Amino acid sequence: MLPLLAFDTGEKYLGKINLYQKNSYYKQQAYAELDWKRFYQSLPAQSIVDPNSYDLHLLSAAVFFATEKMRESKHVKTLQFSQQLRDAAVVHTQQMIEKNFFNHFNPLTPALHSPEQRMQLFGVKSSSLAENVDYTFIVIGSNTNYIQLAEKIVKDFYDSPPHRKNMLGKEFTHLGCAAIFEPNNKQGARYVKVTQDYSADY
Repeated sequence: MLPLLAFDTGEKYLGKINLYQKNSYYKQQAYAELDWKRFYQSLPAQSIVDPNSYDLHLLSAAVFFATEKMRESKHVKTLQFSQQLRDAAVVHTQQMIEKNFFNHFNPLTPALHSPEQRMQLFGVKSSSLAENVDYTFIVIGSNTNYIQLAEKIVKDFYDSPPHRKNMLGKEFTHLGCAAIFEPNNKQGARYVKVTQDYSADY
């Protein structure tokens, strides 16, 4: 594992992500006040996603709560939200978009190379960590809402045995998610990259 450079902090990378800086009820408060059922009933979660003007925090929360729904349906204990894990996931997702790669390992930013390094950069020191990444899309004009997109992402994870193992892992207690759209359409679709970071108690 590469050592972290002394001047590298998570905030250094978050500060460059404009969508992250926008105020949103779903940045933190929603996780304390909602479970997945109440989230699904909320009008913002049922609103249509506009890739040109969307709430990063609402979309990321939708992935979190869709995961909670899936775990509950499989009789697995739901997870606690972790801001640190969410922020690590945001940074990795944005890096994948900016630097045009799709992988758990960042080939271009040494301090963010591995999932463990990224989570440690945000103060997560658990010995039990895992990460899921997804690359999916919505068709332009399909009127997909936040919940529908989140459930598509969670189904992608569930349909992949290694990702499903992480998503339903009984050893994990905390989760943070991030989903960010690419800036341009491709063949009538807009692609979105997603990161889920899991940890046990830390």
